[in-house]
Amino acid sequence: MKFRLSTGVALLFVLFAPLVVRAELSKEDREAAKRMIAGTLYLRLDVPLKYVMGSFGWGPEAVLEVSPTGHDTTRILSLPIKNPKRSKLNWVFYPNYPVRFAKLLFKGDKVSVWAEGVSPNEYEIMIDFIQINSLDDFTKAFNQTFSKVPLQDEHPEWPSDVRSGIAEHKLVVGMTKDQAFDVVGTPLDTKTEEENGVKVETWSPRQDGGTIGGRSRQKNMRTGFPALLKFTDGKLQMIEQAPRTPDPGAK
Repeated sequence: MKFRLSTGVALLFVLFAPLVVRAELSKEDREAAKRMIAGTLYLRLDVPLKYVMGSFGWGPEAVLEVSPTGHDTTRILSLPIKNPKRSKLNWVFYPNYPVRFAKLLFKGDKVSVWAEGVSPNEYEIMIDFIQINSLDDFTKAFNQTFSKVPLQDEHPEWPSDVRSGIAEHKLVVGMTKDQAFDVVGTPLDTKTEEENGVKVETWSPRQDGGTIGGRSRQKNMRTGFPALLKFTDGKLQMIEQAPRTPDPGAK
């Protein structure tokens, strides 16, 4: 019996040992990843943050998980908050926001990316790259998350007013959905319908950015985004700045 158990353990080790090896980036790959995150980077995604109180004050925990094939926030956001008084959730980083001084924390097939925002968003940021078993995996996650240049500079073919709007984090009538995303990120809600045979998509951008800072300097953040965006055939046609007031006579 003892012989069989030892054989089984040995067999499991043989089967899973290659997986353990693949889960760790080599020293050369880690150095290449560090070079990749050097300098100022520009976000391609909106990044929610969970700030928690630790031994040395408030610090960020990752909410956004990026794999080589996609990104997601729902798993972490669905987890119960252990101590609500010592945890705050906020949205203060949106596409095309610059970050710098990035550092990497390697743990198995997860690589946590820490960085710092640029004024006036001089807050810490944390993103988890997951399922990272090679430098190619890291590169794919990096390219989903960051750009080395402002997003508008990647597209000199776009109209000048659209490029200026993205640079200034402002919406411009005529933007495509991808271009509008580069300003407001993921909307809280989307609705698709048809009007006179034309496809119309309505976005409700995030208004509340949550809270940030300690008890003595806590701030309620507002995004400043319009309340409603309407796209007709994929182009932004209407921008409503203020939320609609309910009709008291409506049933």
